Amino acid sequence: MAAAMESVKPAVLIACAIALASCGPRSGSKQVRLALQPPSTNNYPSYFAQWLGYFHEEGIEVEISQIAGASRVLEAIVGGSADVGGGVYEQAIQMAAEKRDIVSFISLLRSPNFALVAAPGRGVKTIADLKGKIAGVSSVGSPSQFYLNHLLMAAGVPVESVSANTVGMGATAAAAIEHGQVDAAMLFGSAITAIAARRPDLAILADTRTPEGLRAVFGIDDYPASCLLARREWLDHNPDIARRVSRAVLRSLAWIREHSAEEILARVPAESRAADAAAEIEAIRLAKPMYSVDGRIREESAEAVRRVLAQSVERVRDANIDLSRTYTNAFVDAGK
Repeated sequence: MAAAMESVKPAVLIACAIALASCGPRSGSKQVRLALQPPSTNNYPSYFAQWLGYFHEEGIEVEISQIAGASRVLEAIVGGSADVGGGVYEQAIQMAAEKRDIVSFISLLRSPNFALVAAPGRGVKTIADLKGKIAGVSSVGSPSQFYLNHLLMAAGVPVESVSANTVGMGATAAAAIEHGQVDAAMLFGSAITAIAARRPDLAILADTRTPEGLRAVFGIDDYPASCLLARREWLDHNPDIARRVSRAVLRSLAWIREHSAEEILARVPAESRAADAAAEIEAIRLAKPMYSVDGRIREESAEAVRRVLAQSVERVRDANIDLSRTYTNAFVDAGK
């Protein structure tokens, strides 16, 4: 069920959608239009705030729209058809390079929750062995490709020597590995636990699902990934609502920390559960230590994300970005 959150491709944002930005609820309304990708360990804290009634208890009426793909979630935020969206922090930095004010106001995960795995029998035991091979990513130009590029550069492997192929996410990405369509692939969440259970001979080349693995890949203990994003204009006009949303999600994060993986999955509505319950439970167990405790983004963490993006995205590399404008901790701090 857990999946990578696909990156925005700024050039394909629907320009006319910007005109819709003024069509949302008035600033005095307690209604919030929240755009999320389908439920997964990446965005459980946002969904659980609704499922556990925390949004209601905070006095806000949250309408959740499920949208496939983080790029489309971002389109909804930029265009104004959503007030808040569940995306990844990379998007705020990419938008800053495009001179757009999109702000992360609560961090959900301090890890991208991925592993780079190699197909058995393909002669790939280390990242260095990927030279001349094919690696699967969720989509070309997505964070999964940026992470792959980072791993290759760190291992001294020329990025251009590895072919990056789109394999999708979840079961489709795992199938690409098992059917030999790629030599290795970037997998996320329960897709990793599911294929590892079926193929114990699978080689895991890098793994950010643990604090030790995260540090080995990025050299940092907190790498902001899943988050809630909003236009700065909306945050400026709705600070009380942003505080209430933050407080509800912080309560959700606390609830997740205090309950077992089995108890967490039991609260997921049946229609939103992964097909492989055992794999999802294991994915939740691994994700729990990586959920944010306080929802904050730190300066050094923001800079780590910018560095990884700059390795792959020329516009980010060349832009003079004020990272302090890509995130705010004001609402989570007030929400406590």
